[in-house]
Amino acid sequence: MTQQTKASPKVSEVIQRLADSGIGFTASHDGPAGMVTVTLTPGQLEMFWSDPPTAFASVYGVSRDDYIAWHAAGYMAQCGNLTARGRRCRNAVVDGHLVGSPDRWLAMNGGYCNVHGEGFS
Repeated sequence: MTQQTKASPKVSEVIQRLADSGIGFTASHDGPAGMVTVTLTPGQLEMFWSDPPTAFASVYGVSRDDYIAWHAAGYMAQCGNLTARGRRCRNAVVDGHLVGSPDRWLAMNGGYCNVHGEGFS
């Protein structure tokens, strides 16, 4: 069985007709406190047809890779300072536990934890 990579022209037409009639589209994804429901544009719904992470990334204005990294990090924005051994600190940045959206996570990730303050250890 082959996976369809995008919505067919017929499906795209139906999506647009529904949107033109005032029908909205929503989808849900995992988040730090359970499921998060977002509103999709007709174009994002077409993306969702073949690649849900790309559609969700589009909602938040981040790349697909950043959206997936937010999930993989357990929604935690990690300190960007290096330890004495030259490894990245594993602490969360200030207020970086359970960051609610990938765009906010992306902005916070690589900041500094309480131990490293402004990067001076």
